Amino acid sequence: MQAIVQTPGFVLSFIFVFTLIVFVHEMGHFLAARLLGAKVDVFSIGFGKRIFQRTDRYGTIWQVSLFPVGGFVKFAGDSGAASAPDAKKIKEAAAQQDGDGGVFHLLAVWRRAIIVAAGPLMNFFFAIVIFAILLMSFGTTTLPARIASVVPESPAALAGFMSNDLILEADGRKVNAFTDVAVIVSIAANEPVRFIVERAGQSVGLVAVPSLVEQTDPLGNTIRIGYLGISAATDVIQQKRYGPIEAIAAGTTKTWNSITDQLKFMGRLLRGRGSVDMLGGPLRIFAYTGAVGTAPAPDIEVQSAPISFAMRLINLINLAALLSVAIGLVNLLPVPVLDGGHLLYYSFEAVVGRPLSDSMQLVGFKVGLALILSLMVFATFNDLRYFGLFESIGRFFF
Repeated sequence: MQAIVQTPGFVLSFIFVFTLIVFVHEMGHFLAARLLGAKVDVFSIGFGKRIFQRTDRYGTIWQVSLFPVGGFVKFAGDSGAASAPDAKKIKEAAAQQDGDGGVFHLLAVWRRAIIVAAGPLMNFFFAIVIFAILLMSFGTTTLPARIASVVPESPAALAGFMSNDLILEADGRKVNAFTDVAVIVSIAANEPVRFIVERAGQSVGLVAVPSLVEQTDPLGNTIRIGYLGISAATDVIQQKRYGPIEAIAAGTTKTWNSITDQLKFMGRLLRGRGSVDMLGGPLRIFAYTGAVGTAPAPDIEVQSAPISFAMRLINLINLAALLSVAIGLVNLLPVPVLDGGHLLYYSFEAVVGRPLSDSMQLVGFKVGLALILSLMVFATFNDLRYFGLFESIGRFFF
């Protein structure tokens, strides 16, 4: 548990990363609303008591609240931050004004759908832009996915991998570096993964089933992940620089791969094949952002304060881009309260020709809130187990 209470840098890093992601997400909703004629009453970073606010010429209140983790956009006609419709306000607006009057819930269903979808899409766009900027600025230094050795009796050995094989594809994805293989294997424990390797100038297809093993992560805690049993050849290091177009294409590919990895991970969890150890909640995110934000920059023996700060900031922005993809994807889940739940309601309205009744929407929001809270409780429980709290309590009493 030391990572949770280590330094103020952990707190500042977490607030910076999470606030940046939330701002990007809510800005997507806001810009789409402005473009499509919906009035925005409040744009808030954080929850609770307002500590700063400003009203723009369109009547939108821009505010920063006491608890800076999270945020929301409140549209005209919303009853609260979750964008549940306020029937009384909507009826009053419909009676007093011609047309929709900027009330979100009176807009055409396609306009509402675009506004809602714009938040997660902005998260993905943000990731693409950040990845592209970092690739143009620093390029990449990678190890090719060439195998130096294969552990005897390991999943790789049983699948027929051999030393000097060059992995070209894994799980249907082109492999550019050894780290690509590590990411794919880590979430595929007990699941067959198809590989294509280059061996003596020929393409060879192999199928391996990574085993589930315990390893130590960068925070020094034990996690269970997929294991193949190969090591990388380190005699060749590839360095690459990117132009603008190539960087955007690579950033898009990286974002798409992150989305598909997370979808596959969710699917494996639902089938009971994935490791819940990798399902982290807010405490683990806090620990990782803090570790990234306070760690010294690598490969620099003597660091000036500005250089060290700049490197940490760059690493935090890169982490924010990765987490932005996760936040965007989670928000698209078809669960009421989340953006995906609203899109589910709008799909019903588009097909049937009328919105779901207010009572049914309210029930949906309550069920969705219960699901989200349950997931948060489970993830937090998982985090506490990950940090060894329950093991420490057990040693204290027994």
